Amino acid sequence: MVRTLGAFLIVCSVLSSASAAAQSGQGSLNGYVKDEQGGILPGATVTATGLSLLAPVVGVTDNAGYYRLQNLPPGLLTVTAELSGFATFRREGILMRAGSTFTVDIELKVGTLSETVTVAGESPMVSTGLPTKTLTVEGDLLRAAPISPRRAFSDVLDMAPGVNSRNSDGASGVRMYYFHGTTLFSTVITLEGAPAGTYNDASAFQINMAGETTADAEVKLGGVDASSPTGTSVVMNIMAPRGGNMVKGTVQYEGAKFDWNSDNTQNSVAPGGTPTSQSINQWDASLGGPIKRDKMWAFGAYRYADLGIGVSRLPLDLGFDTRFPTIQSNFQPFNNYSKGNQQFAKVTTQVNLKHEVTALYQYQHATSSSGRERDLVQICCSDAGGGVYSGRLQSVWTNRLTTTVSGSYNNKGGNSLSAAAQSQGAAPQITISQAAPLSRGIPITTGVLVMQGVQSVTQSPASMVILRGDLTYFKEGWGGSHEFKTGVWAAPRLARDQTTNYVNDGFILEELRQVDPNNPGAGLVPFHEQFQSASKAQTLSERDRDVAFYVQDSWKPHPRVTANVGVRTNFVHRHDEIFNVDRERATQVAPRLGVSYMVTDDARNVLRASYGRLYEQTNGRDYIVTFSSGLPVGSTVTDKYDANGDGVFETTIVTPAATAQVSAQQFNKNVHNPYVNEIVVGFAKQFPGRVALDVSGTHRDLRDGYTLVDINGIYPSGPNQPFGGFGLVDPNRGQILQENNRTWAYVELNVIEATLAKNMSHNFQGTLSLTRQWQAIRGTWGPTDPARFLNPGAFPNNHDLSQYLFGNGDTNTLSGGGRESGVAYRPYSIRLAGQYLAPFRFTVGVSYVNQAGGWVGPIVTQLPRADPVFGPALVTLANGTTQSNPLATIIRYCGSATLPCDANPIRANGQTRNEDERYLQLHVTREFSVGAQHRFMAGVNIFNVLNNGAETQWNTGANQIYSPNYLSRFNRTSSRQAQVNFKFSF
Repeated sequence: MVRTLGAFLIVCSVLSSASAAAQSGQGSLNGYVKDEQGGILPGATVTATGLSLLAPVVGVTDNAGYYRLQNLPPGLLTVTAELSGFATFRREGILMRAGSTFTVDIELKVGTLSETVTVAGESPMVSTGLPTKTLTVEGDLLRAAPISPRRAFSDVLDMAPGVNSRNSDGASGVRMYYFHGTTLFSTVITLEGAPAGTYNDASAFQINMAGETTADAEVKLGGVDASSPTGTSVVMNIMAPRGGNMVKGTVQYEGAKFDWNSDNTQNSVAPGGTPTSQSINQWDASLGGPIKRDKMWAFGAYRYADLGIGVSRLPLDLGFDTRFPTIQSNFQPFNNYSKGNQQFAKVTTQVNLKHEVTALYQYQHATSSSGRERDLVQICCSDAGGGVYSGRLQSVWTNRLTTTVSGSYNNKGGNSLSAAAQSQGAAPQITISQAAPLSRGIPITTGVLVMQGVQSVTQSPASMVILRGDLTYFKEGWGGSHEFKTGVWAAPRLARDQTTNYVNDGFILEELRQVDPNNPGAGLVPFHEQFQSASKAQTLSERDRDVAFYVQDSWKPHPRVTANVGVRTNFVHRHDEIFNVDRERATQVAPRLGVSYMVTDDARNVLRASYGRLYEQTNGRDYIVTFSSGLPVGSTVTDKYDANGDGVFETTIVTPAATAQVSAQQFNKNVHNPYVNEIVVGFAKQFPGRVALDVSGTHRDLRDGYTLVDINGIYPSGPNQPFGGFGLVDPNRGQILQENNRTWAYVELNVIEATLAKNMSHNFQGTLSLTRQWQAIRGTWGPTDPARFLNPGAFPNNHDLSQYLFGNGDTNTLSGGGRESGVAYRPYSIRLAGQYLAPFRFTVGVSYVNQAGGWVGPIVTQLPRADPVFGPALVTLANGTTQSNPLATIIRYCGSATLPCDANPIRANGQTRNEDERYLQLHVTREFSVGAQHRFMAGVNIFNVLNNGAETQWNTGANQIYSPNYLSRFNRTSSRQAQVNFKFSF
């Protein structure tokens, strides 16, 4: 860590560095200053002023007449240009957006400086500085367009092309987001450049902010430059308000009751059941103003949220929930809840004309219950919370040199001890299945019908320290002009701990099956019991580090052309303190190339192309972490099985205690973060009326995902040969899984997208996006995947590829799983959000989504019995204990959902697609004056106006022909709901 801090300080002090705008989310203006005959004008002074600026931002044109204004926050700006012998140029109403670079060329007319020529023109909307595909959403549009009843900052993502979303399957009422083949924790979300998530989980649904915190949200969707944080999904940055020279504030309430929800259970392919209803009791407040006028501003926001979340249950679910009174008598459907608050404060200070300091604090905490559609009792409680503390110094040293230095501390974590204590159970978790046929010598479930209780609860604190230093240096010559950027992003401490408390003194699981599925009264018999020898243990202690350096050049060889060449290098070190072993030591080099070409001189038509290698962000939830956690030091797991229901558990399989020696072998020394190779070609055009169109094509290869390989098993050289037992590493153990990168297969993704955006004019603003996506898996099976030996020809798949979402899903593709687990592979989506300032002081907001349903996943069936050609079902180890033969499974790919299984199945065949989600939402408010300067707004929101009732997810077992859950769905779209809101502004 000392070396990291030293490197950070050296870079900050001697490099000519990287753009503060790129890192903090502020934007820039550039262009050429010429006379009426088109002659260049060096030495002209260009100045930006506006209510969002503490002090004017000033630049001087170079020898080519080119100017640059850096570090511009979102807001309306006025630009003036002055040069002796010419009249002063003035242009008003330029809307600056978060992270954008706009081109505004200036023409000076002969005259005196005392004269002023005011030029009218629409605010630019097409970014010209980088070949980055970006969606920027204004905070007012975010709050006016009704996206989700919770009115979360992450609703911005539901406006973005290529982002698919769904309600959480954990019944928490939050939404989960997936982008272009990536998983939900691949999204990079920062708050003015500081990571806003938790090191437990970077997913957007883990972040909560007060409603007024967002002034502008920038979402980078492709062609991400080297100065942006590492990640394979979107890079989203939130810019908060700055306060200003006038005291302003708001108080807002949004409310809804469960009784205000409609019933959409009849509007689906499986009518009946209970809807996903919600109740809302949410208060927001904000206050901003000067601490010292034109010198120091402050802004703060607060939210209190008390939310109720109904659990969507289909008739099938309710039938199972009430079928087993001996386990839970008098089952009553229950709702979940979430209660918490979010706080935000920001102070911005202009130290002098060269230096600006920003400090911010964001805190969140929530306590919630959870319960799924087949849980017999509500699971209580879990909580999560913590804060982000960040400071930033931005400096403009000369017209050529700018720097930024920032640091942040983030201690957002998971469950606390007090919440975990309430979740403890006095009995094992009980699951009930229809049947339990033998596979690999042990009985396996055909699909869980109901579940009661939990196996364990955890406490999971986490923290991050992030230091950044960036610098930009502008140079003329060398074939044009160059904007060199360099910087360091250092996370010297990324920490996550997990203490696991096992229920019932270690007897954690009891699986039962029906004696006769056609006669519920015939009773239940257990077939599997699991025992954990430790009742409490530390199961995770990671101390990680990720230090990145980047360098980038924006070369302008011609006024219309900007070429970008950059490279970002991350040094990743991931260390497990429990066994004192390194899980990863990698140097990851990520080149970025791009070019932007202004088709017309007015910068309203821009053609761009980019290539980039994007590594996955280092995150505590990813699969290298979850694989390494779970089995505590010195603890064993004992599984007992009764195959025939006679009450005798004749088969015992013991998973030995983890050791440092074994753990050290479980991570390939060459393992590194997964990455994406991305090529984007796009065209952006600005039309009159503040309308811009962006059309793009994207090709992505998702490579080197985390995956597991058995390094102890002796596998045959080809299909239809027996398994050779265990012992390559340790003859007294069964499978020893090693974390690797999947080099033998990758996901190929091709996407066409179009986005139409309109800034506010004629009382209307909004966005409309369309996405069409195709995907396929290329390569072959993993080296120890049983499918390589049992179904070798079934590999091709171009439908659901959830098991390849960067982690550990293809270790055993014949496990019976494989149903859709995310929404990254939907074929198309349409997204609309808009706001209209109607006559008579009404405001109307609207949003609409049409999102394709997902594929069920590869169809599998069961053989009557294991094929003896692959060897005995149970393998005896050198020490006399037994383990399962991984090739003795009875599960096979089918290749058909309706016909008899194919003799030569292909995984892509036979997959059914789920229902499309179509929902329209409306927001209508009326404004009233209260005195001379105060306003009161009252309104109503209606979510899911069409009351669409699509089930959004496939149930576990939906891809299994033999399962009672075959083709069953769950997690219905939230029903139509009315919501009132009131807002007072002063």
